[in-house]
Amino acid sequence: GAGGVGGGGGALGTPALTPLDAMPRYAVVSSDFSSSSIAMLDESFDIIDESWLSSGTTYPGLVATLSGDVVLPTRQAGADTFAVLDRFLTDVASQFFVPSGNLNGQVRTQGDIGDSGFSSNPQDLIFAGANSAWVPRYESNLNPDAPPENQGNDLFEIDPTDMTATGGRIDLSTFDTTALVGDEPDAVEVDVFARPSRGVAVESTVIVGLDRISAAFDAAGPGMVAVVDLGEESSVGLDLEGLASCGRVVPIPGSSNRVAVACVGFSNPFNDEAQLRASSGIAIVDVTDGVATLERVWRVSSDDESERAVNGLIALDDERVLAVASGNFVDTTDTLYEIDLVSGAQTMVHVSTGSFTIGLSAWDPDSEMLYVPDAAVNAVVELARDEGGFTEVGATEIAPGLALPPTQVHLIN
Repeated sequence: GAGGVGGGGGALGTPALTPLDAMPRYAVVSSDFSSSSIAMLDESFDIIDESWLSSGTTYPGLVATLSGDVVLPTRQAGADTFAVLDRFLTDVASQFFVPSGNLNGQVRTQGDIGDSGFSSNPQDLIFAGANSAWVPRYESNLNPDAPPENQGNDLFEIDPTDMTATGGRIDLSTFDTTALVGDEPDAVEVDVFARPSRGVAVESTVIVGLDRISAAFDAAGPGMVAVVDLGEESSVGLDLEGLASCGRVVPIPGSSNRVAVACVGFSNPFNDEAQLRASSGIAIVDVTDGVATLERVWRVSSDDESERAVNGLIALDDERVLAVASGNFVDTTDTLYEIDLVSGAQTMVHVSTGSFTIGLSAWDPDSEMLYVPDAAVNAVVELARDEGGFTEVGATEIAPGLALPPTQVHLIN
Protein backbone atom coordinates (compact mmCIF):
# COMPACT_ATOMS: atom_id res chain seq x y z
CA GLY A 1 0.00 0.00 0.00
CA ALA A 2 0.93 3.68 0.05
CA GLY A 3 3.36 4.93 2.67
CA GLY A 4 5.56 7.84 3.53
CA VAL A 5 9.22 8.33 4.17
CA GLY A 6 11.08 10.73 6.39
CA GLY A 7 9.14 12.10 9.29
CA GLY A 8 11.15 10.36 12.02
CA GLY A 9 12.13 12.91 14.61
CA GLY A 10 9.14 15.23 14.46
CA ALA A 11 10.32 18.75 13.71
CA LEU A 12 13.76 17.47 12.79
CA GLY A 13 12.81 15.74 9.55
CA THR A 14 15.33 14.54 7.00
CA PRO A 15 17.85 17.03 5.56
CA ALA A 16 16.72 17.75 2.00
CA LEU A 17 16.78 21.42 0.96
CA THR A 18 18.98 24.41 1.74
CA PRO A 19 17.85 26.14 4.96
CA LEU A 20 16.10 29.46 4.39
CA ASP A 21 17.58 32.61 5.97
CA ALA A 22 14.14 33.93 6.94
CA MET A 23 10.56 32.73 7.38
CA PRO A 24 8.79 32.79 4.01
CA ARG A 25 5.40 34.46 3.55
CA TYR A 26 5.02 33.86 -0.19
CA ALA A 27 5.94 31.15 -2.66
CA VAL A 28 6.12 31.62 -6.43
CA VAL A 29 5.84 28.62 -8.74
CA SER A 30 7.50 29.07 -12.14
CA SER A 31 6.85 26.44 -14.78
CA ASP A 32 6.82 25.67 -18.49
CA PHE A 33 4.88 22.45 -17.69
CA SER A 34 7.89 20.26 -18.36
CA SER A 35 9.91 21.55 -15.41
CA SER A 36 9.16 23.69 -12.36
CA SER A 37 10.87 25.84 -9.76
CA ILE A 38 9.59 27.28 -6.48
CA ALA A 39 10.94 30.54 -5.06
CA MET A 40 10.42 31.60 -1.44
CA LEU A 41 9.88 35.26 -0.52
CA ASP A 42 9.51 37.21 2.72
CA GLU A 43 6.71 39.49 3.92
CA SER A 44 8.10 42.39 1.85
CA PHE A 45 8.11 40.17 -1.26
CA ASP A 46 11.90 40.14 -1.23
CA ILE A 47 13.38 36.89 -2.51
CA ILE A 48 14.84 34.60 0.16
CA ASP A 49 15.69 31.80 -2.28
CA GLU A 50 14.90 32.18 -5.99
CA SER A 51 14.77 28.43 -6.63
CA TRP A 52 14.48 26.66 -3.29
CA LEU A 53 12.92 23.56 -4.82
CA SER A 54 13.09 22.75 -8.52
CA SER A 55 13.13 20.06 -11.16
CA GLY A 56 16.92 20.13 -10.75
CA THR A 57 16.69 19.32 -7.04
CA THR A 58 17.24 15.73 -6.00
CA TYR A 59 16.07 15.02 -2.48
CA PRO A 60 15.56 11.88 -0.43
CA GLY A 61 12.22 10.19 -0.82
CA LEU A 62 9.94 8.68 -3.38
CA VAL A 63 10.44 11.06 -6.28
CA ALA A 64 13.80 12.23 -7.53
CA THR A 65 12.73 15.61 -8.82
CA LEU A 66 9.84 18.05 -9.01
CA SER A 67 7.71 17.50 -12.12
CA GLY A 68 6.38 20.16 -14.48
CA ASP A 69 2.83 19.84 -13.12
CA VAL A 70 3.05 21.25 -9.61
CA VAL A 71 0.52 23.00 -7.38
CA LEU A 72 0.53 24.13 -3.77
CA PRO A 73 -2.35 23.48 -1.38
CA THR A 74 -5.11 26.09 -1.25
CA ARG A 75 -4.03 26.53 2.38
CA GLN A 76 -0.82 25.32 4.01
CA ALA A 77 -1.07 23.45 7.33
CA GLY A 78 0.71 26.16 9.30
CA ALA A 79 3.61 28.60 9.35
CA ASP A 80 6.34 26.00 9.90
CA THR A 81 5.57 23.55 7.09
CA PHE A 82 5.36 23.81 3.31
CA ALA A 83 3.53 21.23 1.19
CA VAL A 84 3.76 20.64 -2.56
CA LEU A 85 1.68 18.44 -4.87
CA ASP A 86 3.05 16.81 -8.00
CA ARG A 87 -0.02 16.08 -10.08
CA PHE A 88 -0.71 14.02 -13.20
CA LEU A 89 1.53 10.95 -13.67
CA THR A 90 3.70 11.80 -10.63
CA ASP A 91 1.04 11.60 -7.91
CA VAL A 92 3.01 12.61 -4.85
CA ALA A 93 2.43 14.97 -1.91
CA SER A 94 5.55 16.28 -0.14
CA GLN A 95 5.89 18.40 2.98
CA PHE A 96 8.97 20.25 4.19
CA PHE A 97 9.74 22.11 7.39
CA VAL A 98 10.49 25.81 7.08
CA PRO A 99 12.84 27.46 7.47
CA SER A 100 15.07 24.36 7.91
CA GLY A 101 14.28 22.80 4.51
CA ASN A 102 14.13 19.35 6.08
CA LEU A 103 11.72 16.82 4.58
CA ASN A 104 8.77 16.07 6.85
CA GLY A 105 7.59 13.28 4.56
CA GLN A 106 6.44 12.30 1.12
CA VAL A 107 3.57 10.07 0.08
CA ARG A 108 2.19 8.65 -3.11
CA THR A 109 -1.46 9.51 -3.56
CA GLN A 110 -2.18 5.96 -4.65
CA GLY A 111 -0.83 2.48 -4.01
CA ASP A 112 1.40 0.56 -6.40
CA ILE A 113 -0.44 0.37 -9.72
CA GLY A 114 2.10 -1.67 -11.67
CA ASP A 115 1.74 -1.13 -15.41
CA SER A 116 -1.92 -0.10 -15.38
CA GLY A 117 -1.11 3.50 -16.26
CA PHE A 118 -3.57 4.84 -13.68
CA SER A 119 -2.71 8.29 -12.32
CA SER A 120 -4.74 9.61 -9.40
CA ASN A 121 -3.85 13.22 -10.35
CA PRO A 122 -3.99 14.86 -6.88
CA GLN A 123 -5.37 18.40 -6.95
CA ASP A 124 -5.11 19.82 -3.43
CA LEU A 125 -4.15 18.95 0.14
CA ILE A 126 -6.97 20.06 2.44
CA PHE A 127 -5.81 20.18 6.06
CA ALA A 128 -8.72 19.25 8.31
CA GLY A 129 -7.02 18.55 11.64
CA ALA A 130 -3.67 17.84 13.27
CA ASN A 131 -3.68 14.26 11.97
CA SER A 132 -5.88 14.56 8.91
CA ALA A 133 -5.55 16.05 5.44
CA TRP A 134 -7.57 15.11 2.37
CA VAL A 135 -6.38 14.88 -1.23
CA PRO A 136 -9.00 15.26 -4.00
CA ARG A 137 -8.07 12.65 -6.61
CA TYR A 138 -9.20 13.90 -10.01
CA GLU A 139 -8.98 10.76 -12.12
CA SER A 140 -11.10 7.62 -11.95
CA ASN A 141 -9.53 4.20 -12.24
CA LEU A 142 -11.57 2.49 -14.96
CA ASN A 143 -10.53 -0.96 -13.70
CA PRO A 144 -13.55 -2.13 -11.65
CA ASP A 145 -11.33 -4.50 -9.62
CA ALA A 146 -8.93 -1.79 -8.40
CA PRO A 147 -8.52 -1.73 -4.60
CA PRO A 148 -9.86 1.38 -2.79
CA GLU A 149 -6.45 3.06 -2.53
CA ASN A 150 -6.25 2.96 -6.33
CA GLN A 151 -9.78 3.95 -7.26
CA GLY A 152 -9.58 7.74 -7.46
CA ASN A 153 -12.54 10.11 -7.96
CA ASP A 154 -12.56 10.64 -4.20
CA LEU A 155 -10.91 12.22 -1.19
CA PHE A 156 -7.85 10.26 -0.03
CA GLU A 157 -6.67 10.78 3.56
CA ILE A 158 -3.09 11.56 4.59
CA ASP A 159 -1.72 12.05 8.10
CA PRO A 160 0.25 15.31 7.73
CA THR A 161 2.35 14.71 10.85
CA ASP A 162 4.44 12.15 8.93
CA MET A 163 2.87 12.28 5.44
CA THR A 164 1.58 8.73 5.42
CA ALA A 165 -1.63 7.41 3.90
CA THR A 166 -4.13 6.52 6.64
CA GLY A 167 -6.29 4.25 4.50
CA GLY A 168 -9.14 6.74 4.87
CA ARG A 169 -11.14 7.47 1.73
CA ILE A 170 -14.39 9.26 0.93
CA ASP A 171 -15.85 8.08 -2.37
CA LEU A 172 -17.27 10.88 -4.56
CA SER A 173 -18.48 8.68 -7.41
CA THR A 174 -22.03 9.37 -6.18
CA PHE A 175 -21.62 12.65 -8.09
CA ASP A 176 -20.86 10.87 -11.36
CA THR A 177 -23.59 11.36 -13.94
CA THR A 178 -24.16 10.98 -17.67
CA ALA A 179 -24.43 13.49 -20.51
CA LEU A 180 -25.21 13.46 -24.21
CA VAL A 181 -22.54 14.06 -26.84
CA GLY A 182 -23.59 15.04 -30.35
CA ASP A 183 -26.88 16.17 -31.82
CA GLU A 184 -30.16 14.29 -31.78
CA PRO A 185 -31.03 11.79 -33.11
CA ASP A 186 -27.40 10.63 -33.17
CA ALA A 187 -26.46 11.78 -29.66
CA VAL A 188 -24.53 9.28 -27.55
CA GLU A 189 -24.78 9.04 -23.77
CA VAL A 190 -21.40 9.08 -22.03
CA ASP A 191 -20.31 8.72 -18.40
CA VAL A 192 -19.33 11.92 -16.59
CA PHE A 193 -17.06 11.64 -13.56
CA ALA A 194 -17.17 13.83 -10.44
CA ARG A 195 -13.52 14.93 -10.89
CA PRO A 196 -12.95 16.64 -7.51
CA SER A 197 -10.46 19.49 -7.74
CA ARG A 198 -9.75 22.26 -5.18
CA GLY A 199 -11.36 22.48 -1.76
CA VAL A 200 -11.57 24.33 1.55
CA ALA A 201 -12.20 22.96 5.05
CA VAL A 202 -15.04 24.82 6.80
CA GLU A 203 -15.90 23.74 10.34
CA SER A 204 -16.21 19.94 10.20
CA THR A 205 -16.94 19.90 6.47
CA VAL A 206 -14.92 20.18 3.30
CA ILE A 207 -16.34 22.02 0.30
CA VAL A 208 -14.83 20.45 -2.82
CA GLY A 209 -15.23 21.79 -6.34
CA LEU A 210 -16.30 19.24 -8.95
CA ASP A 211 -15.42 19.58 -12.64
CA ARG A 212 -17.88 16.80 -13.65
CA ILE A 213 -16.34 16.03 -17.03
CA SER A 214 -16.26 12.83 -19.09
CA ALA A 215 -13.16 10.68 -19.63
CA ALA A 216 -12.64 12.18 -23.09
CA PHE A 217 -13.45 15.75 -21.92
CA ASP A 218 -16.25 15.83 -24.51
CA ALA A 219 -19.19 16.19 -22.11
CA ALA A 220 -19.95 17.81 -18.76
CA GLY A 221 -22.59 17.44 -16.09
CA PRO A 222 -24.40 20.28 -14.29
CA GLY A 223 -22.34 22.50 -11.98
CA MET A 224 -21.94 21.25 -8.42
CA VAL A 225 -19.76 21.32 -5.34
CA ALA A 226 -19.54 18.42 -2.89
CA VAL A 227 -20.25 19.17 0.76
CA VAL A 228 -18.35 16.51 2.67
CA ASP A 229 -19.13 15.82 6.34
CA LEU A 230 -15.82 14.62 7.77
CA GLY A 231 -17.39 13.24 10.94
CA GLU A 232 -19.87 11.07 9.07
CA GLU A 233 -17.55 10.61 6.06
CA SER A 234 -20.63 11.33 3.93
CA SER A 235 -21.31 13.89 1.24
CA VAL A 236 -24.13 15.77 -0.45
CA GLY A 237 -24.06 17.83 -3.63
CA LEU A 238 -24.90 21.54 -3.80
CA ASP A 239 -26.24 22.34 -7.27
CA LEU A 240 -24.91 25.37 -9.13
CA GLU A 241 -27.72 25.49 -11.65
CA GLY A 242 -26.87 26.52 -15.20
CA LEU A 243 -23.12 26.52 -14.52
CA ALA A 244 -20.45 23.93 -15.40
CA SER A 245 -16.91 22.91 -14.43
CA CYS A 246 -17.03 24.28 -10.88
CA GLY A 247 -13.71 22.83 -9.73
CA ARG A 248 -12.12 25.84 -8.06
CA VAL A 249 -13.12 26.59 -4.45
CA VAL A 250 -11.20 29.26 -2.52
CA PRO A 251 -11.35 30.73 0.99
CA ILE A 252 -12.64 34.26 1.58
CA PRO A 253 -10.45 36.55 3.72
CA GLY A 254 -12.21 37.56 6.92
CA SER A 255 -15.01 35.03 6.51
CA SER A 256 -14.47 31.65 8.14
CA ASN A 257 -17.74 30.11 6.98
CA ARG A 258 -17.92 31.16 3.33
CA VAL A 259 -16.09 30.06 0.20
CA ALA A 260 -16.02 31.35 -3.37
CA VAL A 261 -16.47 28.95 -6.30
CA ALA A 262 -15.39 29.50 -9.92
CA CYS A 263 -17.32 27.72 -12.64
CA VAL A 264 -15.26 28.10 -15.81
CA GLY A 265 -17.96 26.70 -18.09
CA PHE A 266 -17.92 23.94 -20.67
CA SER A 267 -18.34 23.72 -24.42
CA ASN A 268 -18.32 21.10 -27.12
CA PRO A 269 -16.88 21.94 -29.63
CA PHE A 270 -13.91 23.16 -27.59
CA ASN A 271 -13.73 26.92 -26.93
CA ASP A 272 -17.21 27.74 -28.22
CA GLU A 273 -17.64 31.20 -26.71
CA ALA A 274 -21.45 31.18 -26.58
CA GLN A 275 -21.58 27.88 -24.69
CA LEU A 276 -18.80 28.95 -22.33
CA ARG A 277 -20.48 32.28 -21.53
CA ALA A 278 -23.77 30.53 -20.87
CA SER A 279 -22.25 28.11 -18.35
CA SER A 280 -19.66 30.19 -16.47
CA GLY A 281 -19.88 32.28 -13.34
CA ILE A 282 -18.83 32.69 -9.72
CA ALA A 283 -20.73 31.66 -6.59
CA ILE A 284 -20.46 32.37 -2.88
CA VAL A 285 -21.38 29.41 -0.67
CA ASP A 286 -22.19 29.79 3.03
CA VAL A 287 -21.64 26.88 5.41
CA THR A 288 -23.42 27.05 8.77
CA ASP A 289 -23.66 24.05 11.10
CA GLY A 290 -22.53 21.77 8.30
CA VAL A 291 -25.25 22.92 5.89
CA ALA A 292 -24.14 24.63 2.68
CA THR A 293 -26.35 27.19 0.97
CA LEU A 294 -25.88 29.25 -2.14
CA GLU A 295 -25.59 32.84 -0.96
CA ARG A 296 -24.88 34.63 -4.23
CA VAL A 297 -24.25 33.82 -7.89
CA TRP A 298 -22.80 36.05 -10.57
CA ARG A 299 -23.33 34.71 -14.09
CA VAL A 300 -21.29 35.88 -17.07
CA SER A 301 -24.45 35.53 -19.18
CA SER A 302 -26.42 38.03 -17.07
CA ASP A 303 -24.86 40.93 -19.00
CA ASP A 304 -23.85 40.80 -22.67
CA GLU A 305 -21.08 43.32 -21.91
CA SER A 306 -19.46 41.17 -19.18
CA GLU A 307 -16.04 39.71 -19.84
CA ARG A 308 -15.75 35.99 -19.10
CA ALA A 309 -13.48 36.56 -16.11
CA VAL A 310 -13.63 33.25 -14.25
CA ASN A 311 -10.07 31.90 -14.32
CA GLY A 312 -7.57 32.02 -11.44
CA LEU A 313 -10.27 33.08 -8.96
CA ILE A 314 -9.21 34.64 -5.65
CA ALA A 315 -11.54 36.37 -3.20
CA LEU A 316 -11.08 39.84 -1.70
CA ASP A 317 -14.16 39.55 0.54
CA ASP A 318 -17.63 37.99 0.34
CA GLU A 319 -18.80 40.43 -2.34
CA ARG A 320 -15.67 41.08 -4.42
CA VAL A 321 -13.33 38.72 -6.23
CA LEU A 322 -10.49 38.84 -8.72
CA ALA A 323 -10.49 36.64 -11.82
CA VAL A 324 -8.90 36.52 -15.26
CA ALA A 325 -10.58 36.81 -18.64
CA SER A 326 -8.16 34.75 -20.68
CA GLY A 327 -7.28 35.69 -24.24
CA ASN A 328 -7.43 33.14 -27.02
CA PHE A 329 -5.42 32.45 -30.14
CA VAL A 330 -6.92 35.50 -31.87
CA ASP A 331 -7.39 38.09 -29.11
CA THR A 332 -4.00 37.93 -27.44
CA THR A 333 -4.49 39.70 -24.13
CA ASP A 334 -5.29 38.38 -20.68
CA THR A 335 -7.09 40.76 -18.34
CA LEU A 336 -7.41 40.50 -14.56
CA TYR A 337 -10.65 42.04 -13.30
CA GLU A 338 -12.07 42.92 -9.93
CA ILE A 339 -15.69 41.78 -9.98
CA ASP A 340 -18.43 43.08 -7.71
CA LEU A 341 -20.61 40.00 -7.37
CA VAL A 342 -23.60 42.08 -6.24
CA SER A 343 -23.71 44.60 -9.09
CA GLY A 344 -21.79 42.57 -11.67
CA ALA A 345 -19.47 45.53 -12.28
CA GLN A 346 -16.01 44.60 -13.59
CA THR A 347 -12.98 46.83 -13.02
CA MET A 348 -9.78 46.21 -14.96
CA VAL A 349 -6.82 45.54 -12.65
CA HIS A 350 -4.01 44.32 -14.93
CA VAL A 351 -3.68 43.61 -18.65
CA SER A 352 -1.05 41.29 -20.08
CA THR A 353 0.22 41.35 -23.65
CA GLY A 354 -0.21 37.63 -24.26
CA SER A 355 -2.84 34.90 -24.03
CA PHE A 356 -2.68 32.49 -21.08
CA THR A 357 0.03 34.65 -19.48
CA ILE A 358 -1.62 35.78 -16.22
CA GLY A 359 -1.42 32.95 -13.75
CA LEU A 360 -2.74 32.51 -10.22
CA SER A 361 -2.37 35.71 -8.19
CA ALA A 362 -2.08 36.17 -4.42
CA TRP A 363 -3.88 38.79 -2.33
CA ASP A 364 -2.49 39.69 1.09
CA PRO A 365 -5.30 41.21 3.18
CA ASP A 366 -2.81 42.39 5.84
CA SER A 367 -0.60 44.48 3.58
CA GLU A 368 -3.36 45.04 0.98
CA MET A 369 -0.91 44.01 -1.73
CA LEU A 370 -1.74 41.99 -4.83
CA TYR A 371 0.90 39.90 -6.62
CA VAL A 372 0.15 38.92 -10.22
CA PRO A 373 2.38 36.48 -12.14
CA ASP A 374 2.65 37.68 -15.74
CA ALA A 375 4.55 35.40 -18.11
CA ALA A 376 4.54 38.07 -20.82
CA VAL A 377 6.94 40.21 -18.77
CA ASN A 378 8.43 37.20 -16.99
CA ALA A 379 7.85 38.78 -13.58
CA VAL A 380 5.42 39.09 -10.71
CA VAL A 381 3.66 42.44 -10.96
CA GLU A 382 3.04 44.13 -7.59
CA LEU A 383 -0.11 46.21 -7.09
CA ALA A 384 -1.23 48.16 -4.04
CA ARG A 385 -4.88 48.56 -3.05
CA ASP A 386 -6.12 52.14 -3.10
CA GLU A 387 -9.50 53.88 -3.03
CA GLY A 388 -10.23 53.41 -6.70
CA GLY A 389 -8.87 49.89 -7.09
CA PHE A 390 -5.25 48.83 -7.59
CA THR A 391 -2.09 50.71 -8.56
CA GLU A 392 1.01 49.02 -9.95
CA VAL A 393 3.98 49.74 -7.66
CA GLY A 394 6.67 47.38 -8.94
CA ALA A 395 7.59 44.05 -10.44
CA THR A 396 9.86 41.23 -9.28
CA GLU A 397 11.73 38.91 -11.62
CA ILE A 398 11.93 35.35 -10.31
CA ALA A 399 15.07 33.35 -11.09
CA PRO A 400 15.64 34.97 -14.51
CA GLY A 401 18.47 32.54 -15.25
CA LEU A 402 16.05 29.59 -15.26
CA ALA A 403 13.92 30.99 -18.12
CA LEU A 404 10.75 29.61 -16.52
CA PRO A 405 7.75 31.98 -16.45
CA PRO A 406 6.04 32.61 -13.09
CA THR A 407 2.63 30.90 -13.09
CA GLN A 408 1.39 30.89 -9.47
CA VAL A 409 1.87 33.12 -6.43
CA HIS A 410 0.76 31.77 -3.04
CA LEU A 411 0.40 33.48 0.31
CA ILE A 412 1.69 30.65 2.50
CA ASN A 413 1.38 31.95 6.04
